[in-house]
Amino acid sequence: MMASHFLQAQASLMAIEHSMLAIERTPGQDLRVSKDFASKRLGVLNDAARLQLLATWARHAPDGRLVFHEANALDVVLREWCDYAPGIVALRMSKGVQVGEVFAERRDALVPAVAKMLNSDSLRLDDIIKGRTLDFCCVSGSKVQYLRPLFTARDSRSVKGKLGMSDLLRAVSARVAVVDNRRIPDDFIDACAIFCSELMRNTQEHAVADHVGRRYVEHVEGLIVGWHDDTPEEDFTSHERLHAFWKNEHEHERSWRADTLRTLQLSFFDTGPGFASRLTGKAINELDLCDERSAVLDGLKRNVSSKRETGAGNGIPEVLDVLRRLGGLITIRTGRLRLFATFSQGENRDLFAFDDWFREPLAAAVGAVVTIILPIRR
Repeated sequence: MMASHFLQAQASLMAIEHSMLAIERTPGQDLRVSKDFASKRLGVLNDAARLQLLATWARHAPDGRLVFHEANALDVVLREWCDYAPGIVALRMSKGVQVGEVFAERRDALVPAVAKMLNSDSLRLDDIIKGRTLDFCCVSGSKVQYLRPLFTARDSRSVKGKLGMSDLLRAVSARVAVVDNRRIPDDFIDACAIFCSELMRNTQEHAVADHVGRRYVEHVEGLIVGWHDDTPEEDFTSHERLHAFWKNEHEHERSWRADTLRTLQLSFFDTGPGFASRLTGKAINELDLCDERSAVLDGLKRNVSSKRETGAGNGIPEVLDVLRRLGGLITIRTGRLRLFATFSQGENRDLFAFDDWFREPLAAAVGAVVTIILPIRR
C-alpha cells in the first residue's frame, strides 16, 4: 500500500484548509480516515468543505484508497460513507475502501448508496432527511444520475427551471422546518430556486470535463440543504466582516445558545475544473492569483455566464439582491480562493464587494462550492 495522509475529525474550516494544503504538497497518497469523517452533520458550510477536501484528494490520487483501521467492520464503514454526500463523492472518485486487509473496489463500496439514491430520486423525505439536513447527489454513471427532484427527464439538458426548483425547496422546507418555514421569505426561496437551476445547468455543461474539454470519468454534483442551530463562531473569526456578521446576527437571538446561530444553509457543489478555469480555459496553475480572482468575480455578475443559452447568468446576482435586503452571507470556494460577501438587513452595499475568508494562501481545490447562509430570526 502506498504512503497515506491522515485526516482526523475536522472541527473548523481552517483545519480543512490545512489538510487541503498537505494533500496538494504530497499528491497521490492513500487517505486514512475515521469511520464517521464523511457522515457527520456539522452544518452545511462545514459539510460541503469536507466534501470538497475529499474530492480534491481523490483527483490528486486517482488510484487512491480510503483506508480505515482494522478494528472497523467493512459493512459498517460502507453504510456510513454511503449515507451522505461527502462520502459518496469520495467513494465515486477513489479506487475503493481498505479496512485492515480487506479491500472493496469502488463499485462494491457504493452498493449501500443505491437505496439512498432511489429514495432521493423519489423524494422520500422521511428516508433522506437526517436530522435537519438532506442532500441530492448526481453521481456519474449511476442509473439515477439525473435525479427527478432536480431534472424533468433522465437527460443532462433537462434541469428543472425556477418553478420546479421552487416547488422542491418549499416542499423540503415545509417538511424539515415547520416553524422556521414560516420565517423564510418567499422571494428568498425563489432566488435560491434560480440559483439552483442555473448552477445545475452550468455543471452539466462545464463541470463534467476539465478546462480543455476532456471529460471526467468520475464526477459528482449536487445540493445540500440544512436548517441548523450549530453555526459556530470559530469559523467566523478569520476576517472582521465575518466576525461582525456573526456577532450582529447573534444579538438578534440572545435567548438562544450563546455560541451558535440558527440558520438556513444551502450549498451547491461540483467536482469540475472550478469557476476561473471554466471561464478562461486555463488550468489554475496557469493563472496568477489576481487573474483568477478577476475571472471569478467577473463571472458572478448579472448576465455573465459560461452557458450557451440566452438569458443565463442571473442565479447568483438574484441571491445577492435578496441577501442584501434580508441580511445573510454567501461564500464561494473555488480554485485557490474562498470568497465571501456579508450583508446586514437593508444594507446598501455593492453586491460584488467580495472579500477573502482567509488571509493565508490556500490550496487549489477541486470544483466549486457555493454556500448561502440565511439567519432565521424570530
